Amino acid sequence: FRSMKDGQPFFMMESSPSNVNWHDVNKLPAPGRQELSAIQAVAHGADSVQYFQWRKSKAGHEKYHGAVVDHCGHENTRVFRDVSRLGGNLKKMSSVVGKYSDSKVAVIYDWENGWAIKHFCGYNNLKRDYALECMKWYEPFMNKGVSVDVISMDKDFSKYDLVIAPFLYMLKDGTIEKIEEYVRNGGNFVTTYLSGVVDTNDMCYLGGFPAGKLKDVFGVWAEETDALPEGMKNSVIYKDKHYDVVHVCDLIHAQGAETLATYEMDFYKGMASLTENTYGNGKAYYAAFRNDDDFRTDFCNDLMEKFGITPDEPISLPEGVTMRKRGDTIFLMNFADEERIVTLPKEYKNIVSGEKNKDNIWSVNTEKEYHEEAKTNEAEVD
Repeated sequence: FRSMKDGQPFFMMESSPSNVNWHDVNKLPAPGRQELSAIQAVAHGADSVQYFQWRKSKAGHEKYHGAVVDHCGHENTRVFRDVSRLGGNLKKMSSVVGKYSDSKVAVIYDWENGWAIKHFCGYNNLKRDYALECMKWYEPFMNKGVSVDVISMDKDFSKYDLVIAPFLYMLKDGTIEKIEEYVRNGGNFVTTYLSGVVDTNDMCYLGGFPAGKLKDVFGVWAEETDALPEGMKNSVIYKDKHYDVVHVCDLIHAQGAETLATYEMDFYKGMASLTENTYGNGKAYYAAFRNDDDFRTDFCNDLMEKFGITPDEPISLPEGVTMRKRGDTIFLMNFADEERIVTLPKEYKNIVSGEKNKDNIWSVNTEKEYHEEAKTNEAEVD
C-alpha cells in the first residue's frame, strides 16, 4: 500500500486486534502477535493503527469477528490489555510519523496481470499462483533486511536499481517500451517463465514470446512451455548446485544472452533455463522455470552482491527476524517461536524502553516472554 502512493506514509484503516471470522478455521493470535503485526505495518509506512471493530457486534455476519471490546462489555480482557499496551508504545514511536525511506528494489505485482493469469486455460491449470510467486521473490530481500517496494507495471521503474517481475504474463500498453528504456539506461530487470505473452486485451502477441522488443532486451526466444504434473520434477544446475523444477518451465533459446543455468532432464536437457543479457547499460534476466525451494534465495543473493544492494542497516538477521528502517528508526521484528539474538554494528537506543544496547547485542523477545509480561501487567491491573 505504501507503494501505491510512491512511498508516502499511509493510514491502516482496518485491522483485527484478535481473530477474524472469514477463514475456514479462525485461530486466535498468540499474545503479542497483534502488536507484532501492527508494528510491522508502522515499520513499513503506516501512520496509524486502527481496528475493525471497536465493540463486537450483537448480530450479523461479523458478530464473531475480533474486537477491542468483547461481548462481555468490559476492559478486563487479554485483547483489551494488548491494545492498551500497543497504544502506549505507539506514542513513544510518534517520531516516525510522516517519514519513509526509499527502496532500491521493486517487485511488480499487478492486479490486472493477476486476473489474466487466473483465467487463462493452458499449461498447468492446477498450480498457478501469481501472488505466491511474487511473495517468493520478495522473501530473499526481506530476510536480508533490504527494503522492497511492491509496484504495478504502471509505476516508474527508473528510481530502482533492480526490478523483479515474476510471471509477467500480460503486458499493459507501453510496458514493453518502459522495460526496454529502463534496462537500456542502466536498470536491472528480472522476469520469469510465461512472461510477455498477451497484451492488455488478453490477446496473444504474434511473432514469438516474450513479445516484440523484449526478445532483444532479454536475448531469448521462448519456443514452448512444458507443464509438469504433481509429483513430476525436472532440475536445473546453477553454479554447480542442483535445484528442483516444478509445475512449469519454458523452453528458451538464448539469442545473445549468456546461459547461467541449464535443464538437466527430459528432451530439453541442456537447454538454457536461466539467462543474463547485457542490453544498453543494464542487465536483463530470464528465469524460465519455477522452483519452490532455495533457488530464488541463492540467485537473489547473487544479484544483491553484483549490484551492491545492501540492507537498510548493516545488521545480520537471524532466521525469523526481519528489519525495516523508517526515517532514523530501525524496527527489528521477531516472527520466530524462540528468542533471537541480534548483533548490532553500533549503539542504539530502544525508543520504547529507553535502554541502550549493551556490547552491541540485542535480544528480540518471543511471544512466550511477552505473555509472561502481560500476565504481570494483568496482576498489577487487578
